[in-house]
Amino acid sequence: MEKTNQKWGKAARLKFIEFRLFWEGRINRGDLVDHFGISVPQASLDIASYLETAPENVSYDKQRKAYFASETFTPVLTDPKAGDYLSQLEMARAEDGSPVSHQSFVGTPPSFDIAQTPERVVSATVFRVILRAIREKQDLQIEYQSLTRPQPMWRWVSPHAIASDGFRWHFRAYCHERKDFLDFIFGRILQLGSTRPSEVDSAIDAGWHTMIELKIGPHPSLTEAQRRFIELDYGMIDGTASLRIRKALVQYMKKRLGLIANISGAEAPQSMQQICLISERPVETQ
Repeated sequence: MEKTNQKWGKAARLKFIEFRLFWEGRINRGDLVDHFGISVPQASLDIASYLETAPENVSYDKQRKAYFASETFTPVLTDPKAGDYLSQLEMARAEDGSPVSHQSFVGTPPSFDIAQTPERVVSATVFRVILRAIREKQDLQIEYQSLTRPQPMWRWVSPHAIASDGFRWHFRAYCHERKDFLDFIFGRILQLGSTRPSEVDSAIDAGWHTMIELKIGPHPSLTEAQRRFIELDYGMIDGTASLRIRKALVQYMKKRLGLIANISGAEAPQSMQQICLISERPVETQ
């Protein structure tokens, strides 16, 4: 028997079957063979296993040689969410033109597109060195161009994590020049210098390890009807929704959500701010 792809276990393949049936209404053995690189007999066994688990969910059409979701289809292995499907479309878009497979479960996507932002260049050489410094707990000397200084300068940093603000990636590091943990944008590193063993304990980076809860709600200037659809759009319960985020990323989240004023700033135009920040507090972690 052909060796199956060990990256994917049987549980993942059964979830794939349910995903295709729920969102696309059909599946056949070829879908499993193409996606997972398994043999036809193995694909048959997987479909048979799903039929044993949920026999009322599937019917077989001999003419079209495919299995179709029944009218009473009820997921038993997954909890389908539209956000999961949309994330799969993002994966498919990322895979387009990339040599790296992202293994999207979507087989026949609808016509779609994603508004692109200008690509923030990250040098593979720089990124690789930063990853090694994080992995091996090293200090790294970099020549960095900060927007707070007119000229670049050399400094020692102790990287310990990477993060995204939603538009670009940066790394979190202790700056030996500023004596504090800061965010450094990959593209602003002009040169790499020496390395040395680090004595910095990343556990003291309170900005990274402290979680913050942001509670948001519809902007007070909206009408009652407008507030209702904002509540539905953001999945709010009793007029609010809560977001958990690292303290070091709060400023980026506020900017992305357009939280230019809190609930006391009701004078902000609703066209600029459909939601408002109700509260912001640290979250206790165990």
